[in-house]
Amino acid sequence: MIKAYKGRLVSLLQMRQPATALYGTAFGQYLFYLRSFPHDSRKLKLFITMAFCLETIHEYSLSGIYWSILISCRRSMSLECTSQLLWWQVLLAVLTAYCIIFAVQCFYVCRVWIITAQNRWITGIICGLATVSFVCGMILSGLIFNTRKPDDLFYTKWSQLAAFTSALCDAVTTGTVWWFLRPARTDNIRSRSRSYLNELLRVFIQMGLFSFLVATTLAVLYQFQEGLIGRFYSAAPGAVIGNSYMNSMLAVLNARKSVREREQLSRNNSELPTIPTIH
Repeated sequence: MIKAYKGRLVSLLQMRQPATALYGTAFGQYLFYLRSFPHDSRKLKLFITMAFCLETIHEYSLSGIYWSILISCRRSMSLECTSQLLWWQVLLAVLTAYCIIFAVQCFYVCRVWIITAQNRWITGIICGLATVSFVCGMILSGLIFNTRKPDDLFYTKWSQLAAFTSALCDAVTTGTVWWFLRPARTDNIRSRSRSYLNELLRVFIQMGLFSFLVATTLAVLYQFQEGLIGRFYSAAPGAVIGNSYMNSMLAVLNARKSVREREQLSRNNSELPTIPTIH
């Protein structure tokens, strides 16, 4: 039974590979951003650097968790060795993950505020959902810190509520961007400029759907955690949720480069009024 458990555990923990790949992608996008946009404001560059530092800490904590399970216990037949997680590593992973999610959602709140022409109702709803998700994540982190029990990550309602609220926030954000940038609202823009706008819209939607699907999967899998093995099913999307949000934000920022290059080639800078919304 122990051998079967460890074999199944190893197959589940192979989901760590996408998390590492996504971190590598985020690292490449971060370098691309620094090289491509040296004239961005210091506040924005400091914000992106802070978020990427959190992403690096998150990757470090996850690597420590998987090292303990797969390397330190590789020759152990003890069920306790492969199932017990270090509470401080889990706490660090959870804390940094929800800080990254909140930071990225704040980034999108600013974009929605500009795109919607400072619509307070829509921006307030998105801001409220992001805050609720962050608060639930901080409550979960505090619970793990107080009890020193990593299992609280898998069997508490705060995890489910935080994941569900994050998914809902992504859905509202993506829907809002689509509604205000859809072609029906931009018929007055000439065809060439509209193609650039459609490209921006496509990037926003794709990145929003990516993080939405990861958060939704995490929230759903929390409903099917039965027994010791079942809890690791939710660990798979949980390992990549921070990476997905970081890559989402960097992809939206870096998409400006291709748009600006096409804008310069067209020599019709005045026909793209939505460019300031992504500065």
